[in-house]
Amino acid sequence: MFLLSAAERRFAFTSFAIKVVIFWIAQLVVCVLDPRRLVCSFVEKGFLPCLVSFAVMDFLVIPQLRRRWDG
Repeated sequence: MFLLSAAERRFAFTSFAIKVVIFWIAQLVVCVLDPRRLVCSFVEKGFLPCLVSFAVMDFLVIPQLRRRWDG
């Protein structure tokens, strides 16, 4: 059930990496320049909660949804 194929693993890692990069860009660039932006309230909660939510979505939830839609 939770085992991912090579294609699913590649998709999950790529998606996870992109989200982490976007998070760091938002934290380091956008929130430094204008801390009143909406994304800054999400970013200021911290990296670890965001990392956990990204991992759960990319490695557990999205693969299950894709399997359901494909099959």
